[in-house]
Parts: sequence; C-alpha cells; structure tokens
Amino acid sequence: MIVSQKHKAGVTLMEVMAVVAIMGILSGLGVAGLRSAVANARIKDAAYNVTAFMERTANEARRVNGTLCAKNVDSQKLVVFKSDDCDNIDEENDRFDSLLLESPVQFISSTENNGLTGDNWALEGKVAEFKPRSGLSAAPIEGYFEMQYGGSDRYAAAAKSKNKNSFVPKVKYSGSQSSWSDI
Repeated sequence: MIVSQKHKAGVTLMEVMAVVAIMGILSGLGVAGLRSAVANARIKDAAYNVTAFMERTANEARRVNGTLCAKNVDSQKLVVFKSDDCDNIDEENDRFDSLLLESPVQFISSTENNGLTGDNWALEGKVAEFKPRSGLSAAPIEGYFEMQYGGSDRYAAAAKSKNKNSFVPKVKYSGSQSSWSDI
C-alpha cells in the first residue's frame, strides 16, 4: 500500500507576520534603551570635558602667571579671557580659549538650591576667576558650571568645592536619584 505524504515547503503568511511583529517589538525596546544610554553617555562626556577644560584653565593661569576669567557666553559656549579684572573684560581683545558643548547638551543657569555649593558660573554675569596661588590650584575656591541634556532629567556639573584642590565631574538623573554623584 502506498501512502502519499505532502511535505510543507514554506511558511504561512501568519507565521511570517508573527515573526515580524515580534522583531518589531524587540527592536522598539532596544531603540528606547539605546537612546537612554546615548543620553547618559553624552551628559557624562560633557561633565568630563568641562571639568578637563577648567583644570586646563587653572594650569594655564599658573603658566602665564596671570588671571584668567571663565565665562558662559551663551547656552553652549564657555570662553576664557585673560584679564586682571574679571569684572571688566574686553571680550574682543582678552579672549584666551573657548569650549563649545555639543548639542543638545547646554549650560543651564539655575538659581535654585540643587545640592551643589557655591555660585553657578553659568548664570549671566557670573565669572569663574582663576588666579595663581602658591602651592594650590589656580582654580576658584568654590562653584560650578551646570549642564543639562536637552530638556531631559539628565544633568551634569563641573564642580569645585572648598575641600578639594581640583574640579570634579558630577551627574544627576532626576528620575532615578535626587543627589549628585561623582563620576
């Protein structure tokens, strides 16, 4: 007796649609996680870059044996001027160095008590004054530059406190933690 068997040679349309739907859901979850990871990496990078720029400015103040003044000139640009009087800077002729943040990271000029000590030098009219001091960093005594990633809850700061001789990069994610963490 001969029995005929039909072998299935492919997949049905329903099987293909189910696989495509599962792949779409998984890739959607991956993209959301990737965006969050990219935002976290960019805000940390900004904290490191501004901190390194401030440390370099302190070293340059010692090297040139003069006062350097760091000032936030717009939401993404930090400029250092060489001037004996940081209250009277000639922005055309005293320009010494500058740092530009990559969008969407920007300096924020918050006046609220956010857990950092000293002045927020990102505020309009505030200047971080770097003066050479014997045996110590030329960095100001206390203050910070605060940054934000777009309109998100990710913040970074290059902070100088009284009890440290250098700037420290910090981050804060308002959704998951309410205090600043050193990185």
